[in-house]
Amino acid sequence: MRDPTLDLKVIHLVRDPRAVASSRIRSRHGLIRESLQVVRSRDPHIHRMPFLDAGHKLGGKKEGGGGSDYHALGAMEVICSSMAKTLQTALHPPDWLQGNYMAVRYEDLVVEPIKTLRQVYGFVNLAVSPEMEKFALNMTSGPGYSSKPFVVSARNATQALSAWRTALSYQQIKQVEEYCHQPMALLGYERVGSPEEVKDLSRTLLRKPRL
Repeated sequence: MRDPTLDLKVIHLVRDPRAVASSRIRSRHGLIRESLQVVRSRDPHIHRMPFLDAGHKLGGKKEGGGGSDYHALGAMEVICSSMAKTLQTALHPPDWLQGNYMAVRYEDLVVEPIKTLRQVYGFVNLAVSPEMEKFALNMTSGPGYSSKPFVVSARNATQALSAWRTALSYQQIKQVEEYCHQPMALLGYERVGSPEEVKDLSRTLLRKPRL
């Protein structure tokens, strides 16, 4: 970043941590080793945030996930702690980062693909081709939402954004919010207050980010 011969810029793609948690749980079998590695990488000197329901492994065997769901959610504490540090640096950037960092929300990219794409390209002083705009529209205007992990396909933007609200239990959602409240606040992801609020898909949980 400090090399004067380079014009390096950082584009940081972010997503609602609750959606990330839902995706990790859905991909539980493919990511269980990675989730364990993430959990074990946490700083042992930092007090670990307890589970809201200390006597219960969220997403237990009754829900079909076993310990893999538990580790997938546990990994979110480490992921969000790291994200919070990154975002704090971006919020108060050192000289070498000023003007060279851009956070892009996944939600903005799928709801307003052309507008967001043009902002990203403009940030790196490029023009968006008509072919790329068409591709972006096609990828966010698909017929449905695939439940299969690691599959790149055209998706319905509305379904993609709200999938976590029907996939996660209210307890799982509150656990992720407990772990991730700092980056969520910076990125404009509102916390939920009740199970009814989660299920009301007409209510957006997005507000203007602070970055």
